[in-house]
Amino acid sequence: MERRTILKLVAAGVLPGSNGLVQIACSQSGYKAEFFSTSELALVESLTELILPSDDHSPGARAAKVSRYIDVMVADGTSNAQRSWRSGLEAISQLAKERFEADFADCDAAQQDKIVAEMARNEESPRTELEQLFAHLKRMTIDGYYTSQVGIQEDLGYKGNTAVDEFPGCSHEAHMSDSE
Repeated sequence: MERRTILKLVAAGVLPGSNGLVQIACSQSGYKAEFFSTSELALVESLTELILPSDDHSPGARAAKVSRYIDVMVADGTSNAQRSWRSGLEAISQLAKERFEADFADCDAAQQDKIVAEMARNEESPRTELEQLFAHLKRMTIDGYYTSQVGIQEDLGYKGNTAVDEFPGCSHEAHMSDSE
């Protein structure tokens, strides 16, 4: 079942669900975090936007409200996962203070990029707490983005289940047959 369908069913009361899913589906503003503190949620939002920033093609993770998605998923996760997220976010804050004598939010874009690059350096085999958090953060950012309306419709260009009159096929020169 698609996330959008699940959210509609939860909102209608047909399926049990967390209040956070209903908030993500319905609320445009005034989101009340399920797990993260206000400052933690802001940090997650900044990090997700660094992973999937807005560009000329489509809006980024912030517009897709990916931080809210992560908040709900972590709130519904295990206590070990919750501790890991809290500890990892605290480690990011400590790293920013050690390196740049500022909170992550007060660091400039280049400084924030350096912190995220350090977190991502062993992405394939994360060993440190920061590297492990980055692996989870990146996966959840991608999941949240590409199950949101922004990711599906604006980035991927999905138009929905619509009838088409013809199937033109691929128009890339390398894929065109000689007979066409």
